[in-house]
Amino acid sequence: MKNKVLVTTLALCTAVCTVIADYVYTGQIYDERSAEIERYEQLDADPNTLYCGYTIEQLGEGYEKPESVFGKVSIDVPIINQFPELPIGCEITSATAVLQYLGFDVDKIYMTENYLPWDDNFTYDENMVSHGPDPYKVFAGNPYDWGYGCFAPVITESLNTFFISNDPDYEALSLENINEADIEKLINEGVPMIVWASRGMKPYKYREPATWLLNDTGEEFNWIGNSHTLVLCGYDSNCYYFMDCDDKTEITAYSKENFLNRFEENGSQCVVVKINN
Repeated sequence: MKNKVLVTTLALCTAVCTVIADYVYTGQIYDERSAEIERYEQLDADPNTLYCGYTIEQLGEGYEKPESVFGKVSIDVPIINQFPELPIGCEITSATAVLQYLGFDVDKIYMTENYLPWDDNFTYDENMVSHGPDPYKVFAGNPYDWGYGCFAPVITESLNTFFISNDPDYEALSLENINEADIEKLINEGVPMIVWASRGMKPYKYREPATWLLNDTGEEFNWIGNSHTLVLCGYDSNCYYFMDCDDKTEITAYSKENFLNRFEENGSQCVVVKINN
Protein backbone atom coordinates (compact mmCIF):
# COMPACT_ATOMS: atom_id res chain seq x y z
CA MET A 1 0.00 0.00 0.00
CA LYS A 2 2.82 2.38 0.92
CA ASN A 3 4.57 1.61 -2.37
CA LYS A 4 1.37 2.37 -4.26
CA VAL A 5 1.01 5.71 -2.49
CA LEU A 6 4.66 6.52 -3.16
CA VAL A 7 4.32 5.70 -6.85
CA THR A 8 1.16 7.81 -7.11
CA THR A 9 2.85 10.71 -5.31
CA LEU A 10 5.90 10.53 -7.60
CA ALA A 11 3.66 10.44 -10.66
CA LEU A 12 1.77 13.49 -9.47
CA CYS A 13 5.01 15.34 -8.72
CA THR A 14 6.35 14.48 -12.18
CA ALA A 15 3.16 15.70 -13.81
CA VAL A 16 3.21 18.93 -11.83
CA CYS A 17 6.88 19.53 -12.66
CA THR A 18 6.19 18.87 -16.33
CA VAL A 19 3.34 21.38 -16.34
CA ILE A 20 5.47 23.99 -14.58
CA ALA A 21 8.41 23.46 -16.95
CA ASP A 22 6.11 23.68 -19.95
CA TYR A 23 4.59 26.87 -18.56
CA VAL A 24 8.00 28.44 -17.99
CA TYR A 25 9.19 27.43 -21.47
CA THR A 26 6.00 28.72 -23.09
CA GLY A 27 6.37 31.98 -21.17
CA GLN A 28 9.98 32.30 -22.31
CA ILE A 29 9.01 31.79 -25.96
CA TYR A 30 6.19 34.32 -25.58
CA ASP A 31 8.56 36.89 -24.06
CA GLU A 32 11.12 36.34 -26.85
CA ARG A 33 8.50 36.74 -29.55
CA SER A 34 7.06 39.84 -27.86
CA ALA A 35 10.54 41.36 -27.66
CA GLU A 36 11.12 40.53 -31.33
CA ILE A 37 7.86 42.19 -32.38
CA GLU A 38 8.70 45.25 -30.29
CA ARG A 39 12.16 45.37 -31.92
CA TYR A 40 10.67 45.45 -35.42
CA GLU A 41 8.17 48.11 -34.39
CA GLN A 42 10.91 50.32 -32.93
CA LEU A 43 12.88 50.08 -36.18
CA ASP A 44 9.77 50.52 -38.33
CA ALA A 45 10.87 47.30 -40.07
CA ASP A 46 8.84 44.54 -41.72
CA PRO A 47 9.30 41.16 -39.97
CA ASN A 48 8.12 39.41 -43.16
CA THR A 49 10.86 40.80 -45.39
CA LEU A 50 12.34 38.30 -47.85
CA TYR A 51 16.02 38.30 -48.77
CA CYS A 52 16.76 36.77 -52.17
CA GLY A 53 13.32 35.22 -51.87
CA TYR A 54 13.93 33.60 -48.45
CA THR A 55 12.79 34.31 -44.92
CA ILE A 56 15.40 34.58 -42.16
CA GLU A 57 14.31 31.14 -40.89
CA GLN A 58 14.84 29.62 -44.34
CA LEU A 59 18.30 31.16 -44.58
CA GLY A 60 19.12 29.54 -41.24
CA GLU A 61 18.02 26.02 -42.17
CA GLY A 62 20.85 23.54 -41.61
CA TYR A 63 22.82 25.79 -39.25
CA GLU A 64 23.47 25.05 -35.59
CA LYS A 65 21.63 27.63 -33.49
CA PRO A 66 23.89 29.37 -30.94
CA GLU A 67 22.79 29.84 -27.35
CA SER A 68 22.36 33.17 -25.63
CA VAL A 69 24.72 33.48 -22.65
CA PHE A 70 23.98 36.46 -20.40
CA GLY A 71 22.42 38.24 -23.36
CA LYS A 72 25.32 37.56 -25.74
CA VAL A 73 24.83 35.40 -28.84
CA SER A 74 28.00 34.25 -30.60
CA ILE A 75 28.83 32.04 -33.58
CA ASP A 76 32.19 30.27 -33.33
CA VAL A 77 33.79 31.51 -36.56
CA PRO A 78 37.53 30.74 -36.85
CA ILE A 79 39.91 33.71 -36.77
CA ILE A 80 42.10 34.18 -39.85
CA ASN A 81 44.66 36.94 -40.26
CA GLN A 82 44.91 38.46 -43.74
CA PHE A 83 48.51 39.45 -43.00
CA PRO A 84 51.21 39.13 -44.10
CA GLU A 85 50.28 37.43 -47.38
CA LEU A 86 47.16 39.43 -48.28
CA PRO A 87 47.63 43.00 -47.01
CA ILE A 88 44.49 44.17 -48.83
CA GLY A 89 42.74 40.81 -49.14
CA CYS A 90 40.20 41.18 -46.34
CA GLU A 91 37.27 40.16 -48.56
CA ILE A 92 38.57 36.73 -49.59
CA THR A 93 40.02 36.15 -46.10
CA SER A 94 36.59 36.73 -44.55
CA ALA A 95 35.01 34.41 -47.11
CA THR A 96 37.58 31.74 -46.23
CA ALA A 97 36.71 32.04 -42.53
CA VAL A 98 33.05 31.35 -43.34
CA LEU A 99 34.02 28.35 -45.48
CA GLN A 100 36.13 26.95 -42.66
CA TYR A 101 33.23 27.46 -40.27
CA LEU A 102 31.08 25.41 -42.64
CA GLY A 103 33.66 22.62 -42.54
CA PHE A 104 35.58 23.15 -45.79
CA ASP A 105 39.32 22.49 -45.64
CA VAL A 106 40.56 25.59 -47.50
CA ASP A 107 42.87 28.51 -46.80
CA LYS A 108 42.97 32.14 -47.93
CA ILE A 109 45.77 31.60 -50.47
CA TYR A 110 43.98 28.68 -52.14
CA MET A 111 40.81 30.75 -52.41
CA THR A 112 42.73 33.75 -53.78
CA GLU A 113 44.61 31.70 -56.35
CA ASN A 114 41.62 29.72 -57.59
CA TYR A 115 38.43 31.69 -56.98
CA LEU A 116 39.11 35.42 -56.67
CA PRO A 117 39.03 37.30 -59.99
CA TRP A 118 41.35 40.29 -59.81
CA ASP A 119 42.52 42.98 -62.19
CA ASP A 120 45.32 45.48 -61.50
CA ASN A 121 45.08 47.14 -64.93
CA PHE A 122 45.12 50.80 -63.89
CA THR A 123 46.27 53.27 -66.56
CA TYR A 124 46.37 57.01 -67.24
CA ASP A 125 45.17 58.61 -70.44
CA GLU A 126 46.67 61.64 -72.20
CA ASN A 127 44.86 63.93 -69.76
CA MET A 128 46.32 62.06 -66.76
CA VAL A 129 42.90 60.70 -65.89
CA SER A 130 43.04 57.29 -64.20
CA HIS A 131 41.19 54.28 -65.67
CA GLY A 132 40.68 50.99 -63.85
CA PRO A 133 38.53 47.91 -63.19
CA ASP A 134 35.06 47.77 -61.63
CA PRO A 135 35.15 46.55 -57.97
CA TYR A 136 31.61 45.22 -58.40
CA LYS A 137 32.95 42.80 -61.03
CA VAL A 138 36.53 41.99 -59.97
CA PHE A 139 38.99 42.67 -57.19
CA ALA A 140 40.47 46.06 -58.18
CA GLY A 141 44.21 45.65 -57.65
CA ASN A 142 46.53 42.85 -56.60
CA PRO A 143 45.53 41.30 -53.23
CA TYR A 144 49.15 40.30 -52.61
CA ASP A 145 50.56 43.75 -53.12
CA TRP A 146 48.49 46.89 -53.73
CA GLY A 147 45.10 48.12 -54.84
CA TYR A 148 41.66 48.68 -53.38
CA GLY A 149 39.38 45.66 -53.06
CA CYS A 150 36.02 44.37 -54.21
CA PHE A 151 32.36 44.38 -53.25
CA ALA A 152 29.71 41.82 -52.38
CA PRO A 153 28.89 40.57 -55.93
CA VAL A 154 32.52 39.51 -56.45
CA ILE A 155 32.68 37.50 -53.21
CA THR A 156 29.25 36.00 -53.93
CA GLU A 157 30.49 34.85 -57.33
CA SER A 158 33.76 33.53 -55.87
CA LEU A 159 31.94 31.47 -53.27
CA ASN A 160 29.41 30.11 -55.73
CA THR A 161 32.16 29.10 -58.15
CA PHE A 162 33.78 27.26 -55.24
CA PHE A 163 30.49 25.57 -54.29
CA ILE A 164 29.80 24.44 -57.86
CA SER A 165 33.15 22.65 -57.85
CA ASN A 166 33.02 21.31 -54.30
CA ASP A 167 29.47 21.05 -52.94
CA PRO A 168 26.41 22.37 -54.81
CA ASP A 169 24.27 22.03 -51.67
CA TYR A 170 25.66 25.42 -50.63
CA GLU A 171 24.80 28.76 -52.19
CA ALA A 172 26.17 32.24 -51.53
CA LEU A 173 23.63 35.04 -51.50
CA SER A 174 24.08 38.81 -51.46
CA LEU A 175 21.46 40.28 -49.12
CA GLU A 176 20.35 43.82 -49.85
CA ASN A 177 19.31 46.38 -47.23
CA ILE A 178 19.05 43.95 -44.33
CA ASN A 179 17.62 45.71 -41.28
CA GLU A 180 19.04 45.69 -37.76
CA ALA A 181 16.40 43.35 -36.39
CA ASP A 182 17.03 40.79 -39.12
CA ILE A 183 20.79 41.02 -38.63
CA GLU A 184 20.37 39.82 -35.06
CA LYS A 185 17.71 37.30 -36.02
CA LEU A 186 20.08 35.85 -38.62
CA ILE A 187 22.78 35.49 -35.96
CA ASN A 188 20.20 33.75 -33.77
CA GLU A 189 19.76 31.29 -36.63
CA GLY A 190 23.51 30.60 -36.57
CA VAL A 191 24.35 32.30 -39.89
CA PRO A 192 27.62 34.32 -40.01
CA MET A 193 27.57 37.35 -42.32
CA ILE A 194 30.34 38.75 -44.51
CA VAL A 195 29.85 42.51 -44.24
CA TRP A 196 31.46 45.68 -45.60
CA ALA A 197 32.28 48.43 -43.11
CA SER A 198 35.55 50.19 -42.17
CA ARG A 199 38.79 49.39 -40.37
CA GLY A 200 38.17 49.78 -36.66
CA MET A 201 34.73 51.21 -37.54
CA LYS A 202 36.44 54.55 -38.03
CA PRO A 203 35.10 57.20 -40.46
CA TYR A 204 35.76 56.69 -44.14
CA LYS A 205 38.26 58.74 -46.10
CA TYR A 206 37.19 60.20 -49.42
CA ARG A 207 40.29 60.97 -51.45
CA GLU A 208 40.60 62.21 -55.02
CA PRO A 209 43.49 59.83 -55.87
CA ALA A 210 41.06 56.92 -55.25
CA THR A 211 38.84 58.06 -58.13
CA TRP A 212 39.03 56.52 -61.60
CA LEU A 213 36.99 55.89 -64.75
CA LEU A 214 35.82 52.29 -65.11
CA ASN A 215 37.51 50.46 -67.98
CA ASP A 216 34.32 48.93 -69.37
CA THR A 217 31.83 51.80 -69.02
CA GLY A 218 33.84 55.01 -68.58
CA GLU A 219 31.75 55.82 -65.51
CA GLU A 220 33.51 57.67 -62.70
CA PHE A 221 34.08 55.61 -59.56
CA ASN A 222 35.37 56.63 -56.12
CA TRP A 223 36.75 54.08 -53.68
CA ILE A 224 36.18 55.08 -50.06
CA GLY A 225 39.37 54.87 -48.06
CA ASN A 226 39.47 52.81 -44.87
CA SER A 227 36.92 50.34 -46.26
CA HIS A 228 37.15 46.88 -44.70
CA THR A 229 35.38 43.52 -44.84
CA LEU A 230 34.65 41.43 -41.73
CA VAL A 231 32.55 38.49 -40.59
CA LEU A 232 29.70 39.51 -38.28
CA CYS A 233 29.24 36.61 -35.88
CA GLY A 234 27.64 37.82 -32.64
CA TYR A 235 25.86 40.52 -30.68
CA ASP A 236 24.77 41.65 -27.24
CA SER A 237 22.80 44.67 -26.07
CA ASN A 238 25.54 47.16 -26.96
CA CYS A 239 27.93 45.60 -29.45
CA TYR A 240 28.30 43.46 -32.52
CA TYR A 241 31.10 40.90 -32.58
CA PHE A 242 33.32 40.23 -35.59
CA MET A 243 35.96 37.96 -36.99
CA ASP A 244 38.17 40.88 -37.99
CA CYS A 245 41.06 39.67 -40.14
CA ASP A 246 42.90 43.00 -39.72
CA ASP A 247 45.68 41.49 -37.58
CA LYS A 248 43.28 40.62 -34.73
CA THR A 249 43.89 37.55 -32.57
CA GLU A 250 40.42 37.24 -31.05
CA ILE A 251 36.80 38.01 -31.85
CA THR A 252 36.45 41.80 -31.80
CA ALA A 253 33.58 43.92 -30.46
CA TYR A 254 32.47 47.19 -32.04
CA SER A 255 29.56 49.36 -30.96
CA LYS A 256 26.30 48.74 -32.78
CA GLU A 257 25.91 52.38 -33.71
CA ASN A 258 29.38 52.67 -35.23
CA PHE A 259 28.99 49.49 -37.25
CA LEU A 260 25.52 50.32 -38.54
CA ASN A 261 26.69 53.76 -39.65
CA ARG A 262 29.72 52.36 -41.51
CA PHE A 263 27.68 49.45 -42.89
CA GLU A 264 24.99 51.71 -44.34
CA GLU A 265 27.51 54.18 -45.74
CA ASN A 266 29.24 51.30 -47.54
CA GLY A 267 26.01 50.22 -49.24
CA SER A 268 24.66 47.77 -46.60
CA GLN A 269 26.53 44.95 -48.33
CA CYS A 270 26.13 41.49 -46.82
CA VAL A 271 26.91 37.98 -48.10
CA VAL A 272 25.67 34.80 -46.45
CA VAL A 273 25.74 31.12 -47.36
CA LYS A 274 22.50 29.16 -47.59
CA ILE A 275 22.53 25.40 -47.03
CA ASN A 276 20.08 23.95 -49.53
CA ASN A 277 20.12 20.29 -48.47
